[in-house]
Amino acid sequence: MPVERPLGLKFAVVLFVIALLPASIFAQENSKASSDEIVLPEVVARVNGVDIPAKHIQFQWNGIARKSPKPFAAEEKKKIILEIIDKEIVRELVYQEGKSQQVQVEPELVDKEFSAIKKPYETEEAFNEALKERKISEEDLKHSIEVDLTARKLIDEQIRGKVPISDADVKKYYEDNKKQFFRPEAFRARHIFIAVFPPDLVKKSTPQELQARKEELDKEAEKKINEISKEVQSGGNFAELAQKYSHDAGSAEVGGDLDFIYKGVFEPAFDEAVSKLKPGEISGVVKTSFGYHIIKLIETKPGEQATFAEMEEGIQKHLFMEQAQNKVEMYLKKLRKKAKIEILL
Repeated sequence: MPVERPLGLKFAVVLFVIALLPASIFAQENSKASSDEIVLPEVVARVNGVDIPAKHIQFQWNGIARKSPKPFAAEEKKKIILEIIDKEIVRELVYQEGKSQQVQVEPELVDKEFSAIKKPYETEEAFNEALKERKISEEDLKHSIEVDLTARKLIDEQIRGKVPISDADVKKYYEDNKKQFFRPEAFRARHIFIAVFPPDLVKKSTPQELQARKEELDKEAEKKINEISKEVQSGGNFAELAQKYSHDAGSAEVGGDLDFIYKGVFEPAFDEAVSKLKPGEISGVVKTSFGYHIIKLIETKPGEQATFAEMEEGIQKHLFMEQAQNKVEMYLKKLRKKAKIEILL
């Protein structure tokens, strides 16, 4: 029986072929400017006579540069800039096509997305300051949201009903890839984690500043984890100590509980430490590339084969998205072929 999944494309297709909504970068507050500055002409490209201004490219580049631990080489920088420009061209192409086909985006949806971006900021002043820092206006942001929503809606309409996945397709994929569905040995553990680069410091420092202090910060982290280890060895409550000290905010809230994790997900040093423990035992200090850990093993699970029933829905989604991506790429090629695209670098 064919399976249709049109709703999944509302977000997934954008991840495949269209630039991410600016909110993904926009929400990073307190980031300092990177030394990886770029100089661009005021207009970097034109799509059917419509300008793509440099500020959109600069905006996305700044987000990428802030996250990089080291400066980019000239060729690498050029490649990234051209990739960003190409994504903006795709967004503009699909937006123009959506308008020509009278795809309508309700203002309420734009307002809803805009409010979601604005929500993390404590005050109106903080939000406006963030806009100013990134050299964009509310109008720029709302237009970008409208572009993405129009693109999503158009792509969804183009793909809907055209990606049937049969039960036989799903079963064949499971049988052909059975080894992929073997679950390796898993363990459930708690950990207390002290990062080399503490989260509070990361928020207010550039990657370059952090790297310059790495040796000093590493020694501080090691000293801190050794102090915590003494508290653990003296009978301190592991879960409470994780809540108090751990830099892994997600697990710290639940006493350091990592839930079940397959071996091979974490670094070998972490897995090796766990393999030496019995349920209830606590490790010494374990170092990984992220920092220092103290681990308490809760329980283990042997490896096992996942059944078809367990994997059926996931395989359906995978096959659907795979075929949908191909159809989207073909559709975009058609749009490019009939468009006039100029890159002005």
